[in-house]
Amino acid sequence: MAEKIKERGEQAKGLVLAEGNFEEHPYFRVGDRNAGTGALTYENELRTRDGHVLRQSWTVRAAHGRGLPGRFDQDVYVALLQMIDDKDLPEDGWLSFSLYELVELMGRKHSGRDYRQVRESLRRLATTSIESDNAFYHRGWKEYISDTFSLLSEVKLSEYEDPKAERTDRNRVLLSQYFVDSYKANYLKNIDVEFYWSLASPIAKRLYRLVDKKRNGRRLWEVELFSLKDRIPLSDYKYASKIKEKLAPAHAELIEKDFLKRITYRKSGSNEFASYEITEDFHARRSAIGTLELPSGDDFFCIQRLKAEGMGTKAAEELVATYGTPRVMRYIEALPYQKNLRNPAGWLRWAIEHAPELDIPAPAAPTTFTKEREPPPEVIAEETETELLQPPVADPHAKSVWDPLLAALSQDINAPSSSVWFEGVVPTAFADSTLVLRVSNSFALEYIESRFGELMRRVLTEQLGPDAKLVVQAP
Repeated sequence: MAEKIKERGEQAKGLVLAEGNFEEHPYFRVGDRNAGTGALTYENELRTRDGHVLRQSWTVRAAHGRGLPGRFDQDVYVALLQMIDDKDLPEDGWLSFSLYELVELMGRKHSGRDYRQVRESLRRLATTSIESDNAFYHRGWKEYISDTFSLLSEVKLSEYEDPKAERTDRNRVLLSQYFVDSYKANYLKNIDVEFYWSLASPIAKRLYRLVDKKRNGRRLWEVELFSLKDRIPLSDYKYASKIKEKLAPAHAELIEKDFLKRITYRKSGSNEFASYEITEDFHARRSAIGTLELPSGDDFFCIQRLKAEGMGTKAAEELVATYGTPRVMRYIEALPYQKNLRNPAGWLRWAIEHAPELDIPAPAAPTTFTKEREPPPEVIAEETETELLQPPVADPHAKSVWDPLLAALSQDINAPSSSVWFEGVVPTAFADSTLVLRVSNSFALEYIESRFGELMRRVLTEQLGPDAKLVVQAP
């Protein structure tokens, strides 16, 4: 398993997770060297399932004297995403780092000028307000919110002299609660940061982020030209020819870098549309990375349990790979019996590494993740024997329904680790418009229902009609 984790880390090291709303909505004024001191507004309309029109408005408003976030700020933001991905999203929202780390990720010179620019950028991100009117999607609440907030709620920058009499710094930013909630609710997409940093044009960087978000795993995305201008955003050009002229250098770079195969334009009535086609190589490369083999079954669940106690992803993976699931689970199950713990993750790491003898009730089977009360021993033996002799068998009719549903889900779910939860799913029956799925255990059942249940049912009804139903079962 350790080799698998190492291999996955090497292959996917260029991918980081990015919050979906900030990939889709305009925030950085990349089209102008002078970002301006006013506001930018993007408006859109969505048609709900019941036929109503939802009008959306997204306004980014600069603080007095600071200007709107621009091209340099976009780079700072992506570097922050890299640090979140590397260190894991902090539970309290406070992300700590040094300016050296941030500037290094950006590939900038470690000069006084660059450090000053980064400090000013962080302050700008904290003081720029966002006014959402049914525009920011909150996946946790499953609704579009109307509120005013900022990307960063607070910024604390400090510089001090260390024991060696050298000047150093330590900085903290408080991520907006809406950003944190959305991140935790898995409203995310992947950014290939190695590809992002290879781009020179700030418009090309923004186009890559936008097109890759909106294509949703497909090789083609089409957008009305003036809507695209507002989504990037560019200056308020009045003519389509001027928008095309402004986009041309970025298009050329994205074609040269093998992201775009071609860009075509077509007219429909008074509107003109831009069609972006992704290259086969980039699409295949992204698909391969997005479906890399991850720790599966009990190993993966064990890692999730460690993370739920506040441990970082890398630390959790290393502990499971080094000491094995049974040993790790013994101390996870021992955790509730430890008194006055201020740092559960720290205690778990110490206990797993040193394997102390603990005076606790006998633990449950180390790879059992059920929350339900255990049945009497004779029932366990009977059910175990039945399960071993008769594993769930896929029904051909149910499989013909499940396979296209799974394919559609893989496009809607951006987090690469999410696909592992469906590896053990078996479609066991389909009758009376009801698809029955069998999962490996109750922990998987709870996770799939809470994270993906609504999405799975929505996609199923889209494919089969409003009478379609989904039942997910565990042994």
